[in-house]
Amino acid sequence: MPPQTQTQRRRRTANHDEADELRRRRQSRRNNELDESEASEGDQDGDVDMERDGDGTEDQLVKKLVRYALACEYARIPIKRDGIRDKVLGSHPRSFKRVFEGAQAQLQKVFGMEMVELPVKEKRTLKEKQKANARKAASQSATSSRQYILVSTLPSEYKSQSIVAPSRIPSTAEEAAYVGFYTMVVSLIVLNGGELSDTKLRRYLARMNASQNLPMDKTDNVLQKVVRQGYVDKVVERSDGDEDTVTWCVGSRGRVEIPPESIAAVVREVWGDLPDDFNKKLQRSLGIQEPNEP
Repeated sequence: MPPQTQTQRRRRTANHDEADELRRRRQSRRNNELDESEASEGDQDGDVDMERDGDGTEDQLVKKLVRYALACEYARIPIKRDGIRDKVLGSHPRSFKRVFEGAQAQLQKVFGMEMVELPVKEKRTLKEKQKANARKAASQSATSSRQYILVSTLPSEYKSQSIVAPSRIPSTAEEAAYVGFYTMVVSLIVLNGGELSDTKLRRYLARMNASQNLPMDKTDNVLQKVVRQGYVDKVVERSDGDEDTVTWCVGSRGRVEIPPESIAAVVREVWGDLPDDFNKKLQRSLGIQEPNEP
């Protein structure tokens, strides 16, 4: 092949430069058209760029919050507002209200559940009450727990065992036994006026043969798990010289997840044949208003 002359080399270089310039012009024209289109949309909406980016980000945050809420509920740990801020919102902390409402709508529509705020934990020991009074005097009393759990929004006719069955993890039988255990413990506490001494609780558990009927673990270990998950509170009053006084109370999760109506259903199931005035006495004990009352 004959060597290229200097003129041919210059002509080829010029052709490459023209092609590069043409590509740059086309890219610039496309960018300008895109900018003009976005600007026209911005004139119509007022703040389209941020809204459009926000909508996409917000949709992802809603999905992320739904996954976070389901994961927390699976582990039976509260959905903390600080956790939502750190693990879900990240650099969008001001979007909490919109993301929370979007997640609520998705949970209700898809899963038949919603996030409900847990009540503030009660101060039970003398030391806790003194601290609470000191905060109240300083106008720092907590009015919100900033913690949530998932509760079912399904109608009562859809809450039967055939529809809402116990979890298969670790097993259906073990989960059913655990739910029955903590529901019974909460029911006993409520029916005893909201507090139950450790001696009395142990007596009830012995009558039910809890040590033999609990398939998952020892009774004390299961009670620790129930306390850890917020169904009951174990209140220990320490005193100098004397033995510690242990009292069992209903925890924050137990108060929300097991309302008086659920306790009444458990009592009726366990009792069997009910006397004529049984329901009235039970409703009075649980503070349930009778249907014919205004």
